[in-house]
Amino acid sequence: MKTSSGSKITGIGAFLPKSIVTTEELMHEAQSRKFGVSESFLSRASGIKQRRFSDPNQSYGYLAIQAARDAIIDARINPLDIDLILFCGIDRDKPEPSTAHEVQAELGAWNAACLDVSNACIGMLSGYSVAHAYINSGMAENILICTGEKPSQLSIDAIRQLRKSNDKSLFRKLLGAFTVGDGGGAFVVSKSTDDTGCKYIHFKADGKFRNLCYYRHTPEGIDFEMRMEEISGAMVENHQEMIGETYKKIGWKSEEIDHAYFHQVGERPHKQMIKLTNLASERVSRSYHLFGNLTSATHAVNMCFDRPKKGDKVLVLGAGSGASMCQAAFQF
Repeated sequence: MKTSSGSKITGIGAFLPKSIVTTEELMHEAQSRKFGVSESFLSRASGIKQRRFSDPNQSYGYLAIQAARDAIIDARINPLDIDLILFCGIDRDKPEPSTAHEVQAELGAWNAACLDVSNACIGMLSGYSVAHAYINSGMAENILICTGEKPSQLSIDAIRQLRKSNDKSLFRKLLGAFTVGDGGGAFVVSKSTDDTGCKYIHFKADGKFRNLCYYRHTPEGIDFEMRMEEISGAMVENHQEMIGETYKKIGWKSEEIDHAYFHQVGERPHKQMIKLTNLASERVSRSYHLFGNLTSATHAVNMCFDRPKKGDKVLVLGAGSGASMCQAAFQF
């Protein structure tokens, strides 16, 4: 899937819960020492020092709504100007109705159609592609794409399971649950009437990696596994294969790119991604050390705290379990 032109990001919003939880605190709660692993191991290995946990009473929609309010203000539009709301989170409080309806009601965006789009950590970029198609078809002019992520539920359930077990293989299986963090993100996507906006967006999926990272709800709790080295390796490998064509299509040299936003999973893959894109590290946003893996909220949060300026050339690289990859370029 490759497409370009016609849409642009006009508003950016993010929300981070107040509660800070360190990686060492999680490892302590999981009793990592009984598995022969120090409490500082994961922090040192991943570079993830801390993350945010939401209040248990805060819904997925709540996190998205807080980010969406900021994005709407940033776009300088009225909620009634929104034609479509896409909620792009991995999970939700209930399967029906769509979480987008909760967002609509709280924002007062009564002219908007509502639906949910879910595609693991790449959900917001998949949502952008849907918004792009709606705008290019003439069906909409302003679309809100948003997400609220609470992977802290994985962390909490992993702790519950590990405190009852001495199985080292279970510890290895669940270790990735301590790399994630909660947050909300939002973009307003609007029709582009000049040469700014999305210049290129390319998606690739490779189903042979579908079992490297997954979770599901069961009567016994959450069944989860993240093979961190393997899924990170698949991400880097696929982006390496894609980046040459991306640079060719957009016609930009690496030194011309002002900002780059990558999916944040840890220190080692982050450095590998910088190397394969041939970018100066100071131009690549970094948040994994403070917020962990924010799953689908990653790009909105990074873009909100490290904002592109008018005229900036921006490269976005996304990844989600499955595995799915996205490379996109924007002229702000």
